[in-house]
Amino acid sequence: MRDEDDLVPPKWRSLFNNQDWLIHDIVVKSIYGFLVIAILAHVLCFVWRPWLGLNTVASLP
Repeated sequence: MRDEDDLVPPKWRSLFNNQDWLIHDIVVKSIYGFLVIAILAHVLCFVWRPWLGLNTVASLP
C-alpha cells in the first residue's frame, strides 16, 4: 500500500515514516555540508602552511 504523499523510498519504508525521513534528510545534508567546509578549510590551511614535510608551495621570505 502506497500513499501518494509518501517521501520514503520503498527500500527504507520499514525503518522510516515521512517525518523521520525528512529529519534524516536534514541530518545527512548537514553532515555533507560540514564535510565540504572541513575539506575546504584543510586545503586552505595546507596551501597556507604545508604539513607532513611536503613543500608544494614556495616558501615566502
